[in-house]
Amino acid sequence: MKISARAEIVWDYENENVARAIAEAVDVDNLDLPENFKFKTYWKDGRVITKVKYLGEIESLIVALDDLVFSIKIAEDVIKK
Repeated sequence: MKISARAEIVWDYENENVARAIAEAVDVDNLDLPENFKFKTYWKDGRVITKVKYLGEIESLIVALDDLVFSIKIAEDVIKK
């Protein structure tokens, strides 16, 4: 089933340096995406914000969002070390 979706996902870290490091690490994954995906990740005021625009099969969107959450988790784990 094809869908059109827009989403904004926000992670709150209350720390500018942590938010910046995570956003910069994750935004690299947003390069060279298919034309029907638009992901932008950035940091602001201690938060990591990802804006998503998508047109296509819902399953592909779910996989992409799952990858995003997994990438955020890995970045958090690396920063904690």
